[in-house]
This record gives sequence, C-alpha cells and structure tokens, in this order.
Amino acid sequence: MRQLMALVMVLCLMLPGCTAPVEDEIDLFYGQDLPLDDPEYDLDDFSLMNFDGNMTNLSDFEGQVLVVSFVYSRCPDVCPIVSANLRWVAEQLPDDYGTNFSIIAITVDPWWDTSSVLADYAMRQAIDWPHLTGEVEAMQPIWESFHVGLQTYLNTSATEDNSTEDNQTTGRHHPDYLVDHSTATIIIDKSHQQRVRWNDMDWEPTLFLKDLQYLMDEEIMIVD
Repeated sequence: MRQLMALVMVLCLMLPGCTAPVEDEIDLFYGQDLPLDDPEYDLDDFSLMNFDGNMTNLSDFEGQVLVVSFVYSRCPDVCPIVSANLRWVAEQLPDDYGTNFSIIAITVDPWWDTSSVLADYAMRQAIDWPHLTGEVEAMQPIWESFHVGLQTYLNTSATEDNSTEDNQTTGRHHPDYLVDHSTATIIIDKSHQQRVRWNDMDWEPTLFLKDLQYLMDEEIMIVD
C-alpha cells in the first residue's frame, strides 16, 4: 500500500497541472505586491513644495527606499493614523531613517494645504519628513501614477443643497468642503519602482516594517 501511495505521488509531481508555476505565484510582501513590468506603475521624476518652502524632487532620494503616503491636513480619521504608524516605523529604524530609507507625504487637498498649513500638520503629528503640495496641474499626474482616487464634496451638513453631482463639481470652490480619497501608502525600491501597496485601512505596522526591511536589504537590479 505504501509503495502504491509513493507511486501516485511521484506521478502527480511529474504531470502538468499538479504543481502550480512557482515564479508566477511568488508573493514577496505582506502588503500588496505591485508588478515590476506594468507601465501603469512607472514613475517620472516630480518636484513639489515642502512645508519649509523648498522644492523636493523624487530624484532627491536616489538609491534609497522611499515610503510615499497621501494625507491632507483636515483629515478627521485615517491620515493621522497613517502618520502615527509611519512615525513608529521611523522610530524602529533610527540608523536607517534618512539614509537607507525616507518618507514623504503628498497632499490630496492642495486647495487648502499650503506649505505653512502642512508645516502645522507635521508639527501636530510630531513628524519631520517632507509634506508636499503644489499646483493641481502638477499634482494630478502624480496622483494618477500612484493610483490615487479622490473627489471633493460640499459639506452637506452645512448646506441645504444635497445634490451629489453638484457637490462633486463645486466642493473645492466652497469654504466648507470635504475630501473623499481612496489612497494607500506605497513603498518604492532603490530603483524607484513601486513595489508594495498598503491600503490605508489595512495597515499593520509590524508587517509593513518587514516589507520595508526586505527592500532595504534587496540589491539594486541593473538592467542592461
């Protein structure tokens, strides 16, 4: 009986379909693995204004792993949690922070978030990494490259107009508007390719830290 079972196992290993292709199913990260060969995730260099009034470029972080988060200063819930999680991550790796990896935050509300407003937000959150803003025309392609979805709405609790269509189109021109954004925190590797996506509602700091460490230990891939 044992010999029969062993023969069945050997035949199964030899037959196509009994084993899944390993290469296609590699899951390197605890967050969502992003495809290396998908042009939808390609990044171009960009330049945005930091909270100190100076310009910050993607190329400033050449050779580093870079954590990119998306926040806005008036966010009532998720953004402060993401900022606190990233502060914890930086505190766990004091020798690597600023040298082997860096963090940046990009606003999804440039209509409100001037550099001085973002400086106040960073101070309240006790964080020191760049918080970037700019003209909407400059930010739109950046949001798109990171697959950020956002809409602005009138705060219907402060207005009698509850028209969804009107709220979407006029929200940011009204002094009392809300930002609805579906974003994530992205880790990009030393070659500045997007590699891992952590949706803002799925954050697990200890596992995020493992993904970050993996990319810091990874050798830069050189393509001829």
